[in-house]
Amino acid sequence: MAKGQNGPIRRRTLTRDKVVDAAIEIIDELGWEPLSMTSLSARLNVVTASLYNHVRNLDDIRGAVQVRTMAELGAHLREIAMGRTGPDGLRALVDAHRVWATEHPHRYQTLTTSPVDRDAFISAALDANTALRTMLASCGLPPEDTLDAAVSIFAAMHGFVMLVNTDFLGDELDLDSIYESVLRGALSTVGWPERTHTPS
Repeated sequence: MAKGQNGPIRRRTLTRDKVVDAAIEIIDELGWEPLSMTSLSARLNVVTASLYNHVRNLDDIRGAVQVRTMAELGAHLREIAMGRTGPDGLRALVDAHRVWATEHPHRYQTLTTSPVDRDAFISAALDANTALRTMLASCGLPPEDTLDAAVSIFAAMHGFVMLVNTDFLGDELDLDSIYESVLRGALSTVGWPERTHTPS
């Protein structure tokens, strides 16, 4: 029996979900790279060998973290999209992406690292992809054009978010103003109205 922060933890209660929970905690605190079987066993207060009863290896854990994180972000964006259409709905989705990515910088990095399990990751991304493509269609974009447009918008927003998360832009610049410029360029192909909008 090992001891945890709230008392003894019986090793037989360890589950795959708990291992993934611990991995996410480590990533949120320290980043993607410091995650290891050793850091996980220390976080869970178990011997490293016991982890292999629930996961195959570190890549298996990384893949599970990517899938769960993508599913959580997709569910969040789907909730944001509920009841919204057109440019205002599209703006709400893009703003939600910015907020989530900057509030969870390390976990966001997991989503933009090469997927360990590509099929599972693509399946988990369905909610986010559907929410954005449906919103683009509501702006008048032909359905067959929504995939390319969604990828282009994501690429532009991802570039901005990564510059912010890595502190490349520093504190000297007006990040909201830069965000608005990036957004206007990214959304110009779907007839985004030329108007100033201050993120809430």
